[in-house]
Amino acid sequence: MCTIPDVESARREIGRVLRSDGQLHFAEHGLSPDPRVVKWQHRLTPFQRRVAGGCHLDRPIDHLLERVGFALTRIENYYLRGPRPMGYMFEGLATKT
Repeated sequence: MCTIPDVESARREIGRVLRSDGQLHFAEHGLSPDPRVVKWQHRLTPFQRRVAGGCHLDRPIDHLLERVGFALTRIENYYLRGPRPMGYMFEGLATKT
């Protein structure tokens, strides 16, 4: 979801095509809960978008999924090795509500 220009439309489309008993498996980097990291994510995102195909470092993946009617049935959050602003991860399973 980090490189999709219109993430709202994409999430609605996922919800439309996913069977009612289907599950969305996801692994995305996104917005950290640490305010210091968030500050850097916001600073770096404009540059990151230009050099990495539209990639946003600061999208709140969990909230984006919940806002269009997905329930997070399993979610893990962690930092990858390396620079923290680039590596906060959301990994899990979501179902349509």
